[in-house]
Amino acid sequence: TGKLPGVQSARIAGTGPPAVPGYRALRLIGEGGSARVYLAERVHDAKTLVLKILDPALRNDPVFMARFGQEYKLLASLDDEHVAQIYDQGFAGSFPFIAMEYLPEGDLKAKIIDGLAPRQALRLLGQIAKALDAIHRHGIVHRDLKPQNILFRSNGLPVIVDFGLARALASDFTLARKGQMIATARYLSPEQCLGQPADARSDLYSLGVIFYEMLTQKRLYDATTDKEMLRQHVKGTQPKLPPPLTGCQRAIDPPMARASRDRHQGGHDLYAHIEIWTHIRANDM
Repeated sequence: TGKLPGVQSARIAGTGPPAVPGYRALRLIGEGGSARVYLAERVHDAKTLVLKILDPALRNDPVFMARFGQEYKLLASLDDEHVAQIYDQGFAGSFPFIAMEYLPEGDLKAKIIDGLAPRQALRLLGQIAKALDAIHRHGIVHRDLKPQNILFRSNGLPVIVDFGLARALASDFTLARKGQMIATARYLSPEQCLGQPADARSDLYSLGVIFYEMLTQKRLYDATTDKEMLRQHVKGTQPKLPPPLTGCQRAIDPPMARASRDRHQGGHDLYAHIEIWTHIRANDM
């Protein structure tokens, strides 16, 4: 298995942020292949927030535009401490933008790279399971959970972001681009890999993959292509933790069961399992 890669930077064309009416960009705090993220303030009340400025080419992408509208619609229905608040979204000229809550403590990917003790990883697993339970109780499945989509408040509470692929559990709304991955293959559940419907248990599988990375700082499968990664999720062996992490095996097995019926049925069940199990095994950790 390979070590987790560091952040790779890819730039959107242009040297500075576009002017977004009502907001003042302060400084660049992150960027990727399709977006730049700025610390900003809202002009009318000086509230500190985040402006996510997206590549203007995305405006011509019908799949992206559907995701763009769907995310705002879903998050407008949520009011929960485990979900980042979105204040506004729209267009600054040709640039799509999102104005969202500023979460100052970084993301889970950074914590994984820095290294987590098994106790820390277990505690985070339980907290993120509670966050997922909050989302699922609102009838929403995330469908693209990964370390970059888990941020932290100043009190350490994990917050789930990036609901561009989320959908209401009761809805048949789907987004796909023929021949191209949209969600992140490394964290997809077997049923998603097979093109089957995703539900709350699919998010738990993704969390199981993330837990493996929290414990080992390694990728679950050493696949070089998305196709091979999907095959491994469907047909690969159940992950076995190396010594001295074998004490956590009973925590990773249920969320990573290949068949969704064999997993916990929701975040609450996973959280309760962790609480009981860690209490019993406290002397072994």
